[in-house]
Amino acid sequence: MRERTLRRWSLRMNEPAWSLGLLALILFVALFFRLYRLDAVPPGLTHDEADTGYFVLAVYRGAPSQVKAPYGYANEPFTMYSGALFMALFGPTDLALRLHSAFFGLVLLIFTYLWARHLFGRAVGLGSAAMVAVSFWAVSTSRFALNPEPAPALFTGAVYFLWLALGGQEGNRGRRWAWVPFALLLAGSLYAYEVARAVSLSLGLLFAHLALVDRPRFRRHGAWFAGALAAAGVLAAPHLLDPDAWQRSSSLAGPLTAALRGDLRPLLTNAVETLGTLSIRGDSFVTYNLPGRPILDPVASLFFYIGILLCLRRWRRPAYAFVLMWVATGLLPSLIVGEWTSTLHSMGAEAPILTLPVLGAVEVGRRIQARFGPRWAGRFALACGAWLVVMAISTGYDYFVRWGESPAVRAAYFHNLAAITDYLNESPYSGTVTLSSPFPEVPLDPFIADLRVQRDDLTLRWFDARRALLFPDVDRSLLILPTNAPLAPRLADWVPLSPPERVLLRPDDVDPYFDVHLWNPRRAWAVLLPRLTGQQVAGDRPLTLPVNFGGAVALVGYTLESPTVAPGGTVSLITAWQVFDPEALGPLPPQRYGRAAAIFVHLLDSAGQVVGQEDRLDVPAWNWQSGDRFLQIHRFSLKPDLPAGRYALEVGLYTRPDLTRLPILTDQGPAGDRIFLQPVEVTVP
Repeated sequence: MRERTLRRWSLRMNEPAWSLGLLALILFVALFFRLYRLDAVPPGLTHDEADTGYFVLAVYRGAPSQVKAPYGYANEPFTMYSGALFMALFGPTDLALRLHSAFFGLVLLIFTYLWARHLFGRAVGLGSAAMVAVSFWAVSTSRFALNPEPAPALFTGAVYFLWLALGGQEGNRGRRWAWVPFALLLAGSLYAYEVARAVSLSLGLLFAHLALVDRPRFRRHGAWFAGALAAAGVLAAPHLLDPDAWQRSSSLAGPLTAALRGDLRPLLTNAVETLGTLSIRGDSFVTYNLPGRPILDPVASLFFYIGILLCLRRWRRPAYAFVLMWVATGLLPSLIVGEWTSTLHSMGAEAPILTLPVLGAVEVGRRIQARFGPRWAGRFALACGAWLVVMAISTGYDYFVRWGESPAVRAAYFHNLAAITDYLNESPYSGTVTLSSPFPEVPLDPFIADLRVQRDDLTLRWFDARRALLFPDVDRSLLILPTNAPLAPRLADWVPLSPPERVLLRPDDVDPYFDVHLWNPRRAWAVLLPRLTGQQVAGDRPLTLPVNFGGAVALVGYTLESPTVAPGGTVSLITAWQVFDPEALGPLPPQRYGRAAAIFVHLLDSAGQVVGQEDRLDVPAWNWQSGDRFLQIHRFSLKPDLPAGRYALEVGLYTRPDLTRLPILTDQGPAGDRIFLQPVEVTVP
């Protein structure tokens, strides 16, 4: 039965059964590389992936986020919707995003096969598909939970339908219906990632090449080609005409700006580095590549350059000329910015770069057959197959062992936070969890937890224990302290905690463990507060603690740990606060992740000039809840030549990014926007 079915498919596709069997094997290998240990390698999530997850989750939950993210992460909508579809199918998790990328990695393979086979024959199609299946580059990009992966897949699909419409190599018969999927896929790629804009330039170059070199084909298809390009442009115009869509592209244009000023060195240096990523030294950014690993191994590189020479020799044939155009425009972003992160910036050229070695190898095989006969050509084909097996083994070892198990990679993908979320998923505890993070202000760690913690009975509260301690208004909570954000020793002295449960990770990890405490925040605060309250402060009039700032939060106590300090010394202040109403900070900005505020501590001379300061808030305002209490440490150094004397110490709060200070509210009305604490004596030893 299976043999009859395979034979029927073979006849329908004009393919011999062995070819379909080989294609099925290639797809199986590709599936293995894209799905094997997908929940463990990469070993966590990067902040870029967390950003992607945030915007995809927003669509999944009902509406696109209006947040304006740095570097344009929020401005490429295709993945928001396609990723939300995968979340609908597989759940709102990071694994759904990785499956999304794996799916489009397979789509890239299929369209690469169809395009290469249509233009250059069965052998090139199968070989190109095999290259995409086992290439370290293609495997790694198919496993990132990022927004770029659909772009090369959609553009390669557009290229396949373009050549279907143009009639392939000869151009005699084109399929006019193919112009529709060409335009749709091209427009879709332009909504997915910036690299699609670069490779789209290759289509304009091909249009010009047809007009100048292949005029019969141009007369037959030129109007349709122009119309399809125009249709894709109209479809993509709402996105491309939005200035925000170019935010990330403009942020990477420093070398171009330098070149326009007459300094070509940065651009030339980056171009040389990028060309070197093909065969000499690859992307050095450990997050995306085994640092320095080039795209092609020495054998693939040899055939790649043979393929380049073949295309140059046959440049008058549009199919071969277009391969060069596609590679050149696909490398253009990396040629500008250099090898660092070129793994992503060169993605638009994945299909032609991985096809060129096959073009070269097939041409060598044909020459061997012409000179030495089919037996030697068969041996050469077997050698190429063996090389692909070696390449697959190398990719597997390099990706899953050397890269995936590397301490540097585990740190880059915040393996400790991934382990914490795994711990929370498996823990019998339910309730509030106070979790220290080295990045509390922009909630990227919380985004990671939002994707990975699959429980509704846990409430996560975030702060940075290196300078603060959050006391949620509950009688029972978990306090989790990772090694990259431990509790400040001074706060540990003030709030004695029971011995922790220490969860060990790997001994060679950058963060080899995290500690878990079960504590009573209300009782701990009640024990702590008497040593901090009752001291006098002064605004426009004498005030007594607590001091209400704008109805949002109140200063309830403080201790100045350095009432006397020498020039060049450090002022250390610990303040205690209670949250009243976070909404009193003002309306939530729709284009920002959440409310943001800072506590300023300024040291003033007799003329009111700031001679020392630190503005910070390590219990972020976006995460405040009414009833919260927290301690905040401020430390700043004085200039070594600061004159001796008494200096005023002022404290207040302001909202970011408008720098609006919160007023002090009293029963008699507003009392300014700052309070003066105990002064600091600067003495010369």
